[in-house]
Amino acid sequence: MTPLPVQMSLAFDSPEALSEESGTLPIDLAFPVEEANALARLESFNKHLYRPNTYLHKWWARRCGTTFRYILKQLVDLPERQSFYAPGGLEGKVILDPMMGGGTTLHEAIRMGANVVGVDLDPIPVLQVRATLHWTPVERKQRAFAQFFKAMREALTPFYHTACPSCGRRSELQFVLYGLRRRCACRGVVMVDSLLLRQENDGREVRLCPTCAAVYEGEHACPRSGEAPVILPKGTKRCPRCQAPLRDLLDLPFPERYRPLVVVGQCPEHGRFFKPFEEADARILEQARDAAGALDFGDPAAFDIHPGPKSKDLLRRNISSFLELFTPRQLLYLHHARQVLRRYAHPERLWLGLLISTSLEFNALLCGYKGADRRRPGAIRHVFSHHAYSFPYTALENNPVFPGPTSGTLQRLFRDRILRAARWAAKPVERSLRQGKVTKVVLQGEVDGGQEVFDFDDLRRGTRRFLVLQGNSAALELPEDFADFVVTDPPYYDSVQYSDLAAFFRAWLQYLLPDEARWSYDHAASAVSEGDLPGQAKYGETLARIWQQCARALKKERGRLIFTFHHWSPDAWAELTISLKRAGFTLVNRYVVFSENPVSVHIRTLKALKHDTILVLKPGRSSDEEPSRWPRPDVVDASDSYQFCLDCGSALGWFLDSPLDEGRIRSLWRRFLSPSNGQSLPAR
Repeated sequence: MTPLPVQMSLAFDSPEALSEESGTLPIDLAFPVEEANALARLESFNKHLYRPNTYLHKWWARRCGTTFRYILKQLVDLPERQSFYAPGGLEGKVILDPMMGGGTTLHEAIRMGANVVGVDLDPIPVLQVRATLHWTPVERKQRAFAQFFKAMREALTPFYHTACPSCGRRSELQFVLYGLRRRCACRGVVMVDSLLLRQENDGREVRLCPTCAAVYEGEHACPRSGEAPVILPKGTKRCPRCQAPLRDLLDLPFPERYRPLVVVGQCPEHGRFFKPFEEADARILEQARDAAGALDFGDPAAFDIHPGPKSKDLLRRNISSFLELFTPRQLLYLHHARQVLRRYAHPERLWLGLLISTSLEFNALLCGYKGADRRRPGAIRHVFSHHAYSFPYTALENNPVFPGPTSGTLQRLFRDRILRAARWAAKPVERSLRQGKVTKVVLQGEVDGGQEVFDFDDLRRGTRRFLVLQGNSAALELPEDFADFVVTDPPYYDSVQYSDLAAFFRAWLQYLLPDEARWSYDHAASAVSEGDLPGQAKYGETLARIWQQCARALKKERGRLIFTFHHWSPDAWAELTISLKRAGFTLVNRYVVFSENPVSVHIRTLKALKHDTILVLKPGRSSDEEPSRWPRPDVVDASDSYQFCLDCGSALGWFLDSPLDEGRIRSLWRRFLSPSNGQSLPAR
């Protein structure tokens, strides 16, 4: 369904009538949906390229920055500053995001001159937002990283060298490929994803021999060695010799379940090479194992893996500590990173620590190898490429201090996550789409960054100031009437396991940055229950307390609560309705915008919603005698993602204006969204 260029307020109520109400804002009347959708569709394919300064560290379910810029632009007072490409416009305003996650709202608002307040329960988004909003010149970051990288190389290079197979010259190790060990009734075997290691541009192929473990090009005469492992490709379920099932070695520590097979290095004379893992390489690995065995990582309980919807996959494989997911060299890398970080003060210590943490997605034994293709030599399948823990047959041990911007190295991550972000933050760039052609537009005068403050009084003394708080927004007791607008994106209703996955990073961030956050906090305070905990009532109750704090914080006349939401479930909409009703909000308007790339791992192969409903609300409940400006819904069209979100937004407005009790609200939402009422609904 093609949306109208501008979605107006209500089909049954003219914008002229609304404009006569006191305190009416542009977003109350209309929203440039067609323009916002066009840019959101572009951004959804490569969000990190459109907003690089928000992508320092891994976080999930980020919304399109262009959508939130459009939202914020409809809150600008001066008409000439309301254009998407006009710089600034929110100077003197205070924007609050009580569930900031990746920090999209804060970044977009501070660019436009606003002072911003962000709150999150989890320390990871808190640290990331503090690091990325702190304005630091590019040159200062380059100097700090150069010193850090030099110190790390001095400590780790002795463990990352090998010999060139052509000339024997000492060479830098780039990465090592490991095969998964398994057993049958008669022997041990090693499994790999593929025997193909590399396709060169000239057609040559580098392969691994399954019989003698040799690495070769072209013809190969196999001299079968009794010491060589039997190598089997992925998909082999039974031993070809005894026909017994192949079993994982769950009784061994996780790193010992893998056997090193292939070394990839860089010779100063002969360039990149592939070679079999040799005795000299084994001696260096043993030295690393001895050195790592002497390290003290503090209380082992800090690395314990706790049961959760995703972490259960680790526990089922008898992996009980995050320490087990790393090779000895990788543990040495983490130990030395902490030692070197101590030499730095804030803010360098903060962003360097986050850089080390985000590098773990490319430097753990859960990383796979996808670099055989000629288009991506050495590319790493990172830990959360599928938003879950995956266990590769061919695991890749990277060299994080490799002296070049190859996949997953500190050099590459600094270039992509820090340097590119800092340059973009100094001169933010937007895209313009005209007649199918995309051009870049530099927004002169905007800066994605500002000055950090630590109390509400300092927040108002200037522009582009930010206050970031770690805690439960439902219990913060925010000051009254301090925020002009609340713009946010609440968590998804269902058991989305992002917090459980983030434990992989939290354990190491606590080790790297022990004093930068409150690492002991109540996970149960989250609005979303993970695992088997009952989530329906908790979601609504937690959101209600957050909305009540927002109502307290908002300026009453022109204050607005604006957020994006979508869900197929009637229970999700019911709990959202009840939470807003308890906090005393009424719906001013609703719009529908594109939100998800259709090939996203979140929604691929699912009949999932590809749109968000933008909900614009104001504090203050309509009287029970006043007729609702929203029609009573008879049916919600579930055959189309856009229309479904639009219908649900309208229904929300009617429910908020109605005198219905909570039980009746729940039952009616189920009736309106019932499969027997109109189009059938998918399960999700």
